[in-house]
Amino acid sequence: MKYTYLGPPGTFTEAALRSLPNASGIQAMPRATVPAALSAVRSGESDCAVVPLENSVKGVVPATLEELVTGDGPLHIDAEVQLPVTFHLMTRPQQTRGDITSVLSHPHAHAQCRKWLDQHMPDVDTVFSTSTAAAARTVAEGRDQNAAAIASSAAAQSYGLDVIASDIGEHAHAVTRFIVVTGGGTPRARTGDDRTTLVVSADGLAAGVLVDILHQFSSRGVSLTGIQSWPTGSELGSYYFFLDLEGHIQDPAVTDAIGAVRCRATAVHVLGSYPRHRADRPGSPRPQMAAA
Repeated sequence: MKYTYLGPPGTFTEAALRSLPNASGIQAMPRATVPAALSAVRSGESDCAVVPLENSVKGVVPATLEELVTGDGPLHIDAEVQLPVTFHLMTRPQQTRGDITSVLSHPHAHAQCRKWLDQHMPDVDTVFSTSTAAAARTVAEGRDQNAAAIASSAAAQSYGLDVIASDIGEHAHAVTRFIVVTGGGTPRARTGDDRTTLVVSADGLAAGVLVDILHQFSSRGVSLTGIQSWPTGSELGSYYFFLDLEGHIQDPAVTDAIGAVRCRATAVHVLGSYPRHRADRPGSPRPQMAAA
């Protein structure tokens, strides 16, 4: 099986991919951006992609949500993986903290390490990279002799960098949720502990329709675990709604609720029904420190 993922090697996303039950049989192909990883699935270049969807501290990953909601071509969520994330500051060998004038990392990593940087390195410039590992690779290339990176210890090892400050994130128990995406197919079999993800459009409908849509789930005892709005691009105030809910598409209450929503919304697209991540589920990816 061919899997693309947000690379380069050493990202937390690669750690999520390597934690999959079938990881030993995977041909892993890094891509520089989330859209590039998902585009390979749409084109048939890869069978699946692993990309980050949300973080417990800083919320959704915009690039992933954009592709799922408005991307050109169908995508299907087949599984999810949750991994703790730990951030470290790293430099080229022999550099010291006093040498650093800029720190590179992914925007989510920067956001989670902002307080540490403000306290210990208030004068450094913040530079955004497409991934934490891309930041580490750029520092290792040495084009900027005074740059450092925030990334995982795996990235430091991959690119020959020295970790000069460990565990600099604001939250010790930060977790990122990753999803395995395919180009289509039938949902996974019910496990009794599943998640269903869908996109709903209520564009052009009467005021209050979103409340009515959400009521279709709550009135049937279906719990929503997440809701995000995303602009349709047609005009200001026009949104798609990205919903995560507990249950499987084949659960009677979920089936009934989605049917009711279809009668009230402009469009409903089910992105997938799949087992919720659980460390003790047989055959599930086991949580691990993504920086290990």
